[in-house]
Amino acid sequence: MKRIAIFCDGTWNRPDAAFATNVYKLHRATRQTAGDGVTQLPKYIPGVGTGFGMTGFAKTWDKIRGGVFGAGVTRNIMTAYRFIAEQYEPGDQIFIFGFSRGAFTARSLAGLIRASGLPRHDQAYREGEALKRYRDDAPETRPDTPESFAFRAEFCPHLATSPEEQDWREAQGMARPPLLSITYMGVWDTVGAMGVPGHYRILARIFNGSHGFHDLKLSSSVKAARHAVSIDETRKTFPPTIWENLGDLNQDDPDRKRYYLQHWFPGDHGSVGGGGDIVGLSNIALAWVAEGAAEQGLGFDTAQLEACVAEECFSAPLCNQTKKPGFVARLLRRNVLDRVGAYAPPYIWDVSKPAQQRWHHAPSAYRPKPLMHLADALDRTPPRDDAAETS
Repeated sequence: MKRIAIFCDGTWNRPDAAFATNVYKLHRATRQTAGDGVTQLPKYIPGVGTGFGMTGFAKTWDKIRGGVFGAGVTRNIMTAYRFIAEQYEPGDQIFIFGFSRGAFTARSLAGLIRASGLPRHDQAYREGEALKRYRDDAPETRPDTPESFAFRAEFCPHLATSPEEQDWREAQGMARPPLLSITYMGVWDTVGAMGVPGHYRILARIFNGSHGFHDLKLSSSVKAARHAVSIDETRKTFPPTIWENLGDLNQDDPDRKRYYLQHWFPGDHGSVGGGGDIVGLSNIALAWVAEGAAEQGLGFDTAQLEACVAEECFSAPLCNQTKKPGFVARLLRRNVLDRVGAYAPPYIWDVSKPAQQRWHHAPSAYRPKPLMHLADALDRTPPRDDAAETS
């Protein structure tokens, strides 16, 4: 048994950047051999818009297309999928991490694995068939239909992606294959915007048809997950993509321990996912996601993580960069959208401990719009211990 860990970075983020994101920090902290002796295979995938191309023009165009429109996400999904397909053996554990559009990549990767399974090592070249199946939104291509069972029985005969599929194989006189699942997913502030931003309604309808295939509903084939969401991001072009079915997934657990968590953290997009010179807030979200992964067995260099924890500060600036934003970043900030309504935490237990601490103890009043519908409950409740994840 080994552990395969995929790290999908965010828009414009790459390993040689001046300031590392949480994705890259966690990738660096992942040990090649865990404390229990298990081999670990960490794979880092740079974010979209990082200058992919052979010429100067191509690299610049990639930065614009990737940064503004999300171009390159499918390429990154397939890079990660190919790596897993080439390395995976029955019984291995899969961990997937991502930030921003890298979180979108991570969640789409999980959906692709659920929909299509994994080909055998010697048939990894068939990855295009897996993608085609995943893109098809016909009812019969949903993961647990007889048609999908039959597809995976031929494409992925050595694995099944659900207990129902295992039963179907046996009913067809086939051997009962081992179950393929994802041990843990940890993501920071998922941005699902692909193609032309949705608030440009007419252009979005014309150009975004090819970007609608990514299924982002969290499946029970993911055995544990954590999503850190920004409270204070206001760019309309970067709306968060929220998991809406965590209540159902957590209720399926008979001991009531909540393995699926989605907490709202103080700070803007970068103050949750990292990548700036101010790390007081982003390191808190880093430690929270890392904690969930460690609970599921992923081995880290504890000294690196402890160094990050030492810099945590719930009252740090809400923006994680001291330098002024560039032209494209300023352009994206012109359209503002507060994360209220469907983008806000539904219950007080979804508000992270640092957000509650800031509400009660920040030097200046912290009353962000996304939390105002919970104001009475927050005023009455002292900051809770995030380790208490029952009910």
